[in-house]
Amino acid sequence: MKKIFWIIGGVILILGAFSYYMSYNKLTDEKNQAIRDKQKIENKMNHMTNSEAADMNQKFFEAFFQYEDADDREGAVKKLATDKAMSYAFPSKAPKKHSVTIRSDLLSLESYSKKVDQNRELYLNEAKTAVTVNAVTSKHTLIVQTELKKEKGEWVVDNVQVKGSN
Repeated sequence: MKKIFWIIGGVILILGAFSYYMSYNKLTDEKNQAIRDKQKIENKMNHMTNSEAADMNQKFFEAFFQYEDADDREGAVKKLATDKAMSYAFPSKAPKKHSVTIRSDLLSLESYSKKVDQNRELYLNEAKTAVTVNAVTSKHTLIVQTELKKEKGEWVVDNVQVKGSN
């Protein structure tokens, strides 16, 4: 009787260990697959954000919101935008020389893109900035839509619209 009890116990123990081993391998495989899927998604997102249009969008925001001297800002932006975009970005012409000291820092930029066709992309951007006027700093968050188009093989900003701010 004791012999049968030990044999049944041993079989149950072996089956339990085998079942645990199979469950552990299945969970490990599922975890590894989830990690691979996550990496694929992250790589795809990085590829999308590293496009030429995305780089130009980034450069535009850096020129528009990252400056030491407000008098030099318009010239830096003009290199990256069409005349149409310039009229939207600077609707009221500022004086050539500002009488106050204005400095701006682009704290962060989050951009979401939609490809319209081969030559056009739309971006919805959340730009967080810190603007200092005569040593007084204020922080702002702007939601800005930009439209980029390809002209002569190069991406340029063709439209700028502020959709919201706080």
